[in-house]
Amino acid sequence: MKQLLKNLWSQRAQNVWLFAELVVVCFVACTQIDPIMVKLYYRSLPKGFDNDRLVVANIAFIKLYETMNGRDDNFRKESKHIKQKLLALDEVEQVNRAHDNMGVIGLKDVEKGVILPDYKTKFSYQGDTLLLNSIYYAAGEHFFETYGIQPVSGCSSAKELSVLTDGCIISRSLAEHLFGSAEAAIGKNIYEWSLYLDVHYTIRAVVEDVHVSDSYDTWHIYRDCGGIDMSGVQNLIVIRLKPDVNVQRFIEEQNYNAPRYASEHFTIGSFTAYNDIATSKNLFSIPIQSYSFNLSVATALFFLINLCLGVIGTFWMQTKRRTEESGIMRAFGATKRRIMGMFLAEGFVLTTLSMLITSILYLNYVKTGLGELCINPQLPQCQPDPTWVADKPLHFCILAGIVYVIICIVVSIGIAIPAWNIVRTKVVEALRDE
Repeated sequence: MKQLLKNLWSQRAQNVWLFAELVVVCFVACTQIDPIMVKLYYRSLPKGFDNDRLVVANIAFIKLYETMNGRDDNFRKESKHIKQKLLALDEVEQVNRAHDNMGVIGLKDVEKGVILPDYKTKFSYQGDTLLLNSIYYAAGEHFFETYGIQPVSGCSSAKELSVLTDGCIISRSLAEHLFGSAEAAIGKNIYEWSLYLDVHYTIRAVVEDVHVSDSYDTWHIYRDCGGIDMSGVQNLIVIRLKPDVNVQRFIEEQNYNAPRYASEHFTIGSFTAYNDIATSKNLFSIPIQSYSFNLSVATALFFLINLCLGVIGTFWMQTKRRTEESGIMRAFGATKRRIMGMFLAEGFVLTTLSMLITSILYLNYVKTGLGELCINPQLPQCQPDPTWVADKPLHFCILAGIVYVIICIVVSIGIAIPAWNIVRTKVVEALRDE
C-alpha cells in the first residue's frame, strides 16, 4: 500500500485530472441513476391485480362536432355501442369504459389554491387529515371486474363492488391504518373536505391494495361518479380477455379489424397490451407517461454511456503512457500479474476517493433541495413509505454502491486492456526510448 500511494503521489499532476474527472462522472451518475432506480423498484412491487390479460382500446374521433353541445351524451351512447361489440367477441371476458387516465382524477386544493400531489384529495377521520388517491368508477360499468381488483371485506365478489352506488370503497392498507382491520372499517364514515365541501361517505367495502403511481402509495378511495364523461383528450376502453387467450394475437387481429367498431363520431384507433402502455405497473396510466419515462431513461443512458466512454479513454491513454515504467519494473523482476495488479489498484484507490468526495457533494446537493433523490420527506398526511426508498441512509448506501460498482468496472476496463498489452511487450521494446 505504501508503494501504491507513493506511485500515486509521484504522478499527482496526471492523477489530479483523473480524480476530478471521476468526481464529475460519479456525481452525474448519482443524479441520473437515482430516480430511475427508484421508479424501477416501484415497478417491481406487486400490483395487486392481474393485468396480464388486459388490453386497452383507444377511441378516436372520425367526425368532429360542430359544437360542443351534446358531445358527452353522444360519447356515452356511442361508446356503449362500441363496448357491446367488444363484449360480443369470444375472447373477451369483460370491458370497462375509462377516463383519459383510466380511473383517476387529479383535484386541486381549492382552500389554499395549490395543486396537490397527483390524484390526491383531502379526507379526514376523527380530526386527522389524510391525502388519498381518489379513484372514480361508474356503477354498472364492471370497473372492478375488468381490472381484477378483489374485495377483502364487505362484498363477496368484484361484481358486487362494481354496482355499489352509495358510500365508498377503500383499500386494505388504508382500512388497517384507520381502523386496525378491513372488517372494522365497514360501516364507518370518512369525510371529504375543502373550503366549499364537507361530505361524508360510508365505507361499504374494502379491496386489496393496488399501485397506481410511481411511488409506494396504496391509500385509495373508490367512489361512484354516476357515469364516465368524455374529456376530449384521450378516451380509453379497458378489455379483460378470457384465460388462455393469446394477447398479442388478439391485438394483431383486432387492429386489423378496428374499422368495424366505428360509430357516427368515434372508432377504435388502436388496441394495445396494457403492459405496453402502463408505466411502472401503474393501473391508471396513459401512453404519454410511458413515453416520458422511456425518454428520461434513454437520456440518462446516453449521458452515462458517453461519460463512461470518456473515463475509459482517459485511463486507457494514461495507462499506455506507462509502457516504459512497466519495462523498468519487469527489468527489476516484477511479474506481469504484479504490474497489472498495481495499475488496477491505483485505479480503485482513485475511484474510492472520488466516490467519497462525490458522496459529500451529492448529500449537500440534495440537502439544498436541488436533487431529486427520491428521499425527500413526504407530506405528513400521505401514506408513509416503509421501503428502503424512504430510509435515507439505506437509500443512499444502495445508490452509492451501484454507482461505485459501475465506475469500478469502467475504470477496470480502461486500465486492464492497455495494461495487458504493455506487460506483454518485450522488455527491450518497452525500454527502447529510455
